[in-house]
Amino acid sequence: MNEEVFATLELDKIINHLIDLPVSSSGKKLIQQIKPATDLSLIQRQLTEVTELREILDYDDPFPIPGLQDISDALKKIDLKGTFLIAEELSKFVQTLEVARKIRSYFIARREKYPLLNKISLNVYSFIPIEKEISRCINKLSFEINDHASPELNRIRRLIEVQERQIKKKLEGMVTTFSTKGYLQENLIVLRNGRLVLMVKDEHRGKIKGLVHDQSATGATVFVEPLETLELNNKIRVLKTEERKEIEKILLKIADLIRENLTEIQLTAEALAKFDFIYGKAIFSQEIRGCQPVINDVNKTEIIKGRHPLLIRRDDVNRNIIPIDVTLGDKFSTLVLSGPNAGGKTVALKTVGLLSLMTACGLHIPADPSSDIAIFNNIFATIGDQQSIENDLSTFSSHVAKLREIVDQAGERDLVLIDEIGSGTDPDEGAALAIAILEKLTSLGCNTVVSTHQGALKIFAHETDRVENGSMEFDRETLKPTFHFRLGIPGSSYAYEIARRLGLSEKITQRARELTGAKKNQVEELLIDLENRMQQYRSLTNELVIKKSDLDSLIKLYEYKNDELSKKEKSLKNDAIEKAEQILKNANSTLENTIRKIKEEQASRESIKFAREKIKLEKERINKEKLQLKKKSSKVLSTEKFLTKVAIGQDVFWQTYQRNGIVLSEADASGKVLIQAGDVKIKVPLNELYPVQQSATKKSYKSIINISADLNKLKTNEIDIRGFTVEEGVSAIDKFLDEAIMSGFDQVYIIHGKGTGSLRKGIYRFLDRHPRVKSKGYPEWSLGDTGMTVVNLQ
Repeated sequence: MNEEVFATLELDKIINHLIDLPVSSSGKKLIQQIKPATDLSLIQRQLTEVTELREILDYDDPFPIPGLQDISDALKKIDLKGTFLIAEELSKFVQTLEVARKIRSYFIARREKYPLLNKISLNVYSFIPIEKEISRCINKLSFEINDHASPELNRIRRLIEVQERQIKKKLEGMVTTFSTKGYLQENLIVLRNGRLVLMVKDEHRGKIKGLVHDQSATGATVFVEPLETLELNNKIRVLKTEERKEIEKILLKIADLIRENLTEIQLTAEALAKFDFIYGKAIFSQEIRGCQPVINDVNKTEIIKGRHPLLIRRDDVNRNIIPIDVTLGDKFSTLVLSGPNAGGKTVALKTVGLLSLMTACGLHIPADPSSDIAIFNNIFATIGDQQSIENDLSTFSSHVAKLREIVDQAGERDLVLIDEIGSGTDPDEGAALAIAILEKLTSLGCNTVVSTHQGALKIFAHETDRVENGSMEFDRETLKPTFHFRLGIPGSSYAYEIARRLGLSEKITQRARELTGAKKNQVEELLIDLENRMQQYRSLTNELVIKKSDLDSLIKLYEYKNDELSKKEKSLKNDAIEKAEQILKNANSTLENTIRKIKEEQASRESIKFAREKIKLEKERINKEKLQLKKKSSKVLSTEKFLTKVAIGQDVFWQTYQRNGIVLSEADASGKVLIQAGDVKIKVPLNELYPVQQSATKKSYKSIINISADLNKLKTNEIDIRGFTVEEGVSAIDKFLDEAIMSGFDQVYIIHGKGTGSLRKGIYRFLDRHPRVKSKGYPEWSLGDTGMTVVNLQ
């Protein structure tokens, strides 16, 4: 892949930032070597490795990589027998071995959780004996060899200390003597060339016998080693030589220990560098809120909620980055992107290209994880001013040179991105040239995204197979771009609106419109109308979603209340039956007591017979009451029979959901009636409706509705007023809307034609004042375009 595209699409900026994220220089070196790949399995593995490490950073214990050092140079140095590492190099070495041990243990405990990272960790070994030996011999902070690194080193250093104490004792005595005589520049003992000396004034150098080792920059001071300490200093020098040799023996011993494990240590260092490399990519994924996309090799790109990573990384936390959804390579392979200046077309182009490059590099992208990214063999991009002063090329000449290169080299599995195709020359000729190039690229089968302001290219995209329009939205009310991308719809450049926002006078922009020509203005007006309708439809869709949510909540509430009422009804039944049983029980008790009393009082047979008859009648009465109580408890809450016929405007009780409503239509063939219950209009079976007591207010409202509508005449939700005057049209629409409301329509269509537009403007003024009109707008092109108005009623 041509590396020029890295700078064009700003991948180089991503790489430059990534370099700062790994812990070690070995990880940074791997970042510098990042290149897009084409092997699908390789890219899939790289992306999943980043995903696993991102999961560790997000949810698991801290990843034990801090302290990792680059030991590659040290390994090369120690590869030769007889060589050794100095204390500072060994200090870095042991830090890396400690990190290796921790990472190895980390993945031993998580073998199943992170399979790909665990596979890398199989090449990470533990070197505890080497760690212990280096830590025993080397001070990791001061980079010095410890005294106890060997018994011999300890012995030599003790002797050196003894000799140095003797020399200092003698020199301290000399300092006392010579300072009183004024021979010394400073009453100090200093070290020069590894020997302890006195600071003597130059004019008194002959007064003190000894060797002169150095002189100050001004020449005023000489550094003299007195003859009395010469022999002691010589002994120290011999001991220092022995110390140096012993240190070398210690370091050689450590080096030999390392060389015994050199192969495993090299494998470990390579694996740790790879972990550091993946760690840097995972940190970047966190920064950009990235994810692992789906990838394919069939030239299909579907970016869902994609954002430009460099915009995310800017310091402005309040920046609202509008994500884009772009599909390419499925139903069409060429996308013509239009819309206002500074509306985000170039950013959209770069986002498509950069996210494709990042994916091929094994990097997460700031998009929805369901995004499907094609892996291309090559990506070609010409974005920005291509003018070259050095090569004496104009903007157009450079543009054409780049286009020629693309056409000559592009193939089926390539992505082509061209900003402002055909610009820099005569608009008609530039557009024709652009169309010819797009025809060629489309025939090659490569995926192509171009930006343009040329109306001819928008028409070409609309009429040509495998080519599609797309645009960046513009808010005509605020005269600012919204940065929303819309597929399948061309966009206006809004040159006059933007010029007016930037302060150009209305008179000039109006004159510019006149000079543009009627046909051009019609196309622009068509695009603007289309954009307005899209915004209206989006608003209506949002309202519909909210109403649906409200309806779903209402239905759940009704179901809950109905369930509660059913439970209550069942409870009432049980209570009634229990009460009836208690009555019977009490009656039987009364009966037995009466009989016993009669017997006790020895009543006559006739009186007993009379009593028995009385009790029998009482039992029958109680059983009858019990039966009636059961029937009563099984009835619906409404005390009246359900309705068999309704009138429009009638207040009814919807028994199923225990709610009052107003009838909007008579029963249809299936026996269903349209009612309005609160904000909800719904068709319900007639046998679920019951009469309710109506207030005077509701009755008067009903009578008003009956007066304003002739229900039998309204058979459709359309009215055609073409050829009417404004007054006739308004009168007809006024009556039509009343009938539509009473017939249960919440959306109607008014066919008024295009003509001069005066009829449309007149009825629009009327609709704006009508209390039951919620909104108005144009339908889809196929349903009448600007010759028809859709009215939503409330």
